[in-house]
Amino acid sequence: MMENFLAFPELIFQAWQDSIFEQNAVQVSVLRADLIHPWIQGNKWYKLQYFIKQVIQDNKDGFVSIGGPFSNHLIAIAFAAKNMNRKAIFFIRGGREEWAQNPAVQQMETWGAVLIPVSRTEFRILDEEKIRYTWKELNNFIWVPMGGSSFFAVSFVEEWARKIAEQIEFDVLVLPVATAGTVAGFASGLPFVKKIEAIEVLQSNGFLQRDMGLMLEKAQRENFISPKWQLDYHFGGYAKTNVELSGFCKRLFVEKGFPVEPIYSGKAFYAVLDLAQKGYFQEKSRILLVHTGGVFPWNMGR
Repeated sequence: MMENFLAFPELIFQAWQDSIFEQNAVQVSVLRADLIHPWIQGNKWYKLQYFIKQVIQDNKDGFVSIGGPFSNHLIAIAFAAKNMNRKAIFFIRGGREEWAQNPAVQQMETWGAVLIPVSRTEFRILDEEKIRYTWKELNNFIWVPMGGSSFFAVSFVEEWARKIAEQIEFDVLVLPVATAGTVAGFASGLPFVKKIEAIEVLQSNGFLQRDMGLMLEKAQRENFISPKWQLDYHFGGYAKTNVELSGFCKRLFVEKGFPVEPIYSGKAFYAVLDLAQKGYFQEKSRILLVHTGGVFPWNMGR
């Protein structure tokens, strides 16, 4: 049965209660974007809108993209492609021998996605031009950048941001950032009285700020909020974790009911609690944390 991937889902908010927030006189709410869809969760729903529309409008054969073997982005595309009766072809970082027991890879292949292994060295320089030059048969596929982050997606995230601001009062928005597409849309879509705390989930060395600026420039957005970039919560880099973060994610689920993983949203939840404990937020601040999803059966025990 074909799903309506172009509809904008209902927004669900949930209070996050903790003694640390009470002691520091701040109020925290969570946007449960993880509940949008079992497989197309959070920001992926909005970032893929443009590409899904183009596949339908231009009668493309399907999607081609790149990413890691646990990519939420690729999971979302693979599911959408299956339900649209289109193909999904992914160039995956690493060797096939590494994927033998990878449940995310197995799920994508169950949906019919074709996965092509790429060495880590090659992956660093892989882009649309190189792929199309080598794989001529992909000319009728639409290219989706890694993470779905593109200036094409900015307007869809902006609309999401405006709907959020209409439905809940907040002063500060907090979200995890890995490829800058979502933070670009929020930066240009939220009212200017808001503040944005961008939690880097990898060691970007400044490229996330640069990429956000490039997307907004290509989208011809001149006025936008300048986020405050939090650089101390990546725990060693993308998909890196440790006992402290993994334990925090498990406790958060058991004690507070928020299912999170340690790659994206888990780091943002950890950052909010840590920053509040340090007195970072102004008293009486209303904080809205965006839970961007990534909660699948295989990562809840990590």
